Amino acid sequence: MIEANELLEDLRELGVESGDLLCIHSSYKSIGTVNGGADTVIKSLLTATGDAGTLLFPAFTFYLLNEENPVFDVVESPSCVGYLSEFFRCNYATGRSIHLSHSYSACGCYADKLLTHDLGITPCGIDSPLGKLMQMGGKILMIGCGYNTLTAAHVAEELMKVPYVRFKETPGARYRRAGILHPLSSKTVYPFHYDFERLAPYLEESGAVRYGKFGAAATMLISGRGLLETACKLLENSPCFLEKSSQ
Repeated sequence: MIEANELLEDLRELGVESGDLLCIHSSYKSIGTVNGGADTVIKSLLTATGDAGTLLFPAFTFYLLNEENPVFDVVESPSCVGYLSEFFRCNYATGRSIHLSHSYSACGCYADKLLTHDLGITPCGIDSPLGKLMQMGGKILMIGCGYNTLTAAHVAEELMKVPYVRFKETPGARYRRAGILHPLSSKTVYPFHYDFERLAPYLEESGAVRYGKFGAAATMLISGRGLLETACKLLENSPCFLEKSSQ
């Protein structure tokens, strides 16, 4: 049985500090059996970041892309990217951004700033919640997740306008807030293949990533600014460096 104080110690060892802006990608099962379950996990993150900190979780809704005239409900549309993401959204988040496929939920000092953006935004633009967190010196905590789930690398791809990332409109898309339907102009991305494992040695060399554990889960803490700087330099030299089909 894993206790709250052990989780907090793991976060401190990784480098999570009071006041941090933290985006969390997670595999809840990988953490192991925690006394108090998901509630204890979230509380340990809140304790680690403190009153001046902010937690940001993806609340993605990829399933809406398969629907005709899809409706994104700010309150009711569940996150499809893991149990902890949905648990946080339903029990701790104070707000949620609006995007057909790539919304985020958050709580803390900078939640409103991160979650407010133009409705026509692309999934991982520099002005998206994740893009803003990275620019503000935030960190990405990868709990039991590998590099190929590192959504933040897509921010660098969009910023550098790599040729294999292309966007499309979704005619008929709408969002519902407070029971009222509105048009939703957010852009989605055509599917593409990528290999973010290629970033690992460069992030390690630059000191932008730290490895550790969170409970039983192999965990990484990645500097948002460090990732942007490293990935953008690589893509400037080779725009298709992160595309899986590139050689």
